[in-house]
Amino acid sequence: MKKIFGPDSGLFRFLQMLMNLAVMNILFLLTSIPIVTTGAAYTALLSCVFDLLLEEGKFSARFFLKKFGEVWKPASLIGTASLIVLAVLGHHAALFFFSDSSVRLLGAGLYIAFFIWVFGLMMYQFAMLARGRAWKKEMLRDGALLALAKFPVYIAVLLLTASPLTIAMMPASSLISMLPIVLLFWVSCPAMAGGWMMRRFLEKIYPELFRKKDLEEQKL
Repeated sequence: MKKIFGPDSGLFRFLQMLMNLAVMNILFLLTSIPIVTTGAAYTALLSCVFDLLLEEGKFSARFFLKKFGEVWKPASLIGTASLIVLAVLGHHAALFFFSDSSVRLLGAGLYIAFFIWVFGLMMYQFAMLARGRAWKKEMLRDGALLALAKFPVYIAVLLLTASPLTIAMMPASSLISMLPIVLLFWVSCPAMAGGWMMRRFLEKIYPELFRKKDLEEQKL
């Protein structure tokens, strides 16, 4: 029994992971209330996700809020600007798709491709800020190139990140019945999966960035 329910057991670690994701989800929702801080909230969430994936210590609400305070200005600006651009691209894609134009599918496809590229560019900025890198203009160039190079991966990350928006299509009765799941896991679980996908290729490109915290902790 001790092996099953002990602190080193797989079951215990799984339950601890669920608890961490639930707290992260609630903190994300609370820090996203002003809307314009959604980018900073997601960056803090992504930072916690990377830490959990790298097993860099135990998650705490203090760490989330500290990270949010560190990145709220650049991440909020990047997030707000990107969401505006994404909304415009999505609107134009819909106009083309539902138009009578002979090139409606081509036009909609181009706008969707730009939409995914801008999304990848935004997520790159969030990931770099999440790992403690100070924002610089060069990150726009690097993010733009990586969004093209990893285009298929960002499509999958986009689908995961946007999956919580399906809540808007649910009837009120279903939404009420799923409210506990929405409050505890609706954003954090897709972020965990998306963070795992991004970490796989970012760690190969920036190994020093993903080892930085371990080295600092060893020095301390």
